[in-house]
Amino acid sequence: MFRTACPSCGAEVLFRSTISAIAVCEYCQSTVLRSADEVKDIGKIGKVLEDYSPIQIGTSGVFAGRAFTVIGRIQLRYDAGLWNEWYVSFDDGKYGWLGDTCGQYMFTLSLGDAANPPAFDDLSPEMRYEHGGRAFVVTDKRTAQCVGGQGELPFVVGNGYVAKVVDCRNADRFLTLDYSDVSESKPHPALYVGEAVELKALQAHTLRSDEEIQRSAGRLKGTANVLDCPSCGNQLQYQAGVATQIVCKACGSEVDCSGDRALVLTKHTEAERYHATLDVGDSATIAEGDKERTGHGVKWTVIGLIEMAEIEDPDSHWTEYLLYSWNRGFFWLVEAKDGWYRVEVLNQLPESWSDGHAVLAGQRYNKLYDSYHAKVIYAAGAFNWRVSVGDRVQLWEYAQGDSRLSREKNTAEVVWSKSSKVSNAQIGQWFGKLDVQTIQSDTVDGELTRSTAWRYTLILLVLNLPLWFAGDWDNVIWTAIAAYLLHWPLNKSAEADE
Repeated sequence: MFRTACPSCGAEVLFRSTISAIAVCEYCQSTVLRSADEVKDIGKIGKVLEDYSPIQIGTSGVFAGRAFTVIGRIQLRYDAGLWNEWYVSFDDGKYGWLGDTCGQYMFTLSLGDAANPPAFDDLSPEMRYEHGGRAFVVTDKRTAQCVGGQGELPFVVGNGYVAKVVDCRNADRFLTLDYSDVSESKPHPALYVGEAVELKALQAHTLRSDEEIQRSAGRLKGTANVLDCPSCGNQLQYQAGVATQIVCKACGSEVDCSGDRALVLTKHTEAERYHATLDVGDSATIAEGDKERTGHGVKWTVIGLIEMAEIEDPDSHWTEYLLYSWNRGFFWLVEAKDGWYRVEVLNQLPESWSDGHAVLAGQRYNKLYDSYHAKVIYAAGAFNWRVSVGDRVQLWEYAQGDSRLSREKNTAEVVWSKSSKVSNAQIGQWFGKLDVQTIQSDTVDGELTRSTAWRYTLILLVLNLPLWFAGDWDNVIWTAIAAYLLHWPLNKSAEADE
């Protein structure tokens, strides 16, 4: 360990690793460069936004049988949000990176320069890149800027440092092509390979507690978890540190809270609004694992909602709710015509897929719907990326029983998720609501209409029973025709569903 005084403010700066090139002074944010015989201040870097991440400088764990310690971090901003890259030092003197975005984690190790890579501009989601006998699929392509740094880092960065990165996956394997330093003298991007991980699998220690996250994360200067919309003055409630992009329910303004003050990015005054059963701020208590037997559960809060509609069929729409728990992270609930679904974003890709089917963990999911396009027509609440009215995505859906796989693709990324059916009664129990239905539910509406049809049929039979005994066959025939017409649309609908 090497100790020195910050050339700018005199505070002590630690270099825990012998291969660290710079360290960021935690008091004045000066970037301290260490050379063979001196240290010098090479400028300041922005302070990181403390977010929902439980990781911090000093967090330790084990990856692939090797002990590591987190010694630095850079925070990167792209057009729709932020993510963290944690710099880790292994006990054997080598280093790696632990990517941290939206509650998902990717551990990667440097393998030098990539062999025969395509140009950055030529890559797009779902293209293939071969490495080590594996076909990796491009899942994310971003150009981002470094907006904050902390601790030690292996190379010189500062405000304005541009990162051009392409992420690829093969099942749970992860690969990154980093084009940030590509130049005439260095024509090939850096290559990092690793895998998607969970913190518990890393045996992580010295994590931030829930209380520490809530106390320090993401607060704007001088504000609590409620802030007035800079556009209309309506109160915006959000979870500090969890989400930096807020959409005002009252005026539709997109508000960025990732800096020292809230900024209005854009305003959507003509956003359509459909009825949603749940609202931002609603809480649910959901039992999981052993807690199902004890009657206790995890508290989740709806922090954002998005209304989506098919572009080809605007009458077909659904609502997506983003839920968050301090000690569980994120998940989605979807309210659609055919019911409710709990959705988890997958941290690995299916083994194979086509337009007709997909295979995940050896299970085959067959095509449910042909490829279709959808767009955001309304949004409200807080998100960990920027949501805009008009955002478009292409979707494919596959089903196996009550489970579904969804593949969503836009120009920057492709995301896979898995969903399972949840009953109206279960949603009502979670949220303490007694009248939970689904938006324009064909099933619910069908049941109600069928019940009404039988009710009127019985009334017709009772009223016309005397005609039967009186032998008035003309009116009996007209009664039968009326009963048939009541049920005919429902029978046709049932045949179509089959």
